[in-house]
Amino acid sequence: MELIQTILTIYSSTIIGVLIVFLWRIAYFYEQTSGQRVGHYFLLVPALLLAAGVIWYLTHGREFTGEPTGDLLLFSGGALLCVLGSRLQELMTGERR
Repeated sequence: MELIQTILTIYSSTIIGVLIVFLWRIAYFYEQTSGQRVGHYFLLVPALLLAAGVIWYLTHGREFTGEPTGDLLLFSGGALLCVLGSRLQELMTGERR
């Protein structure tokens, strides 16, 4: 059962990493074509926080929730990714409301 849990954790983390790379490339492309400063390099921070959270859980061999250190890393990475993604969306759509 632990092997399946580890495989699913690695698989889902890889998919999230691929999506972050796509978001980073979109931000980079938009910055290059529009001339507007987007700050695509800031997407490395949530990627590193999420990776650190996943690595923490994988190395400690515990359930994927319930540990404050791992949860804090995952939460902060996800929240920061949400903020940066929303900012990118506002920049790309002309900050319409």
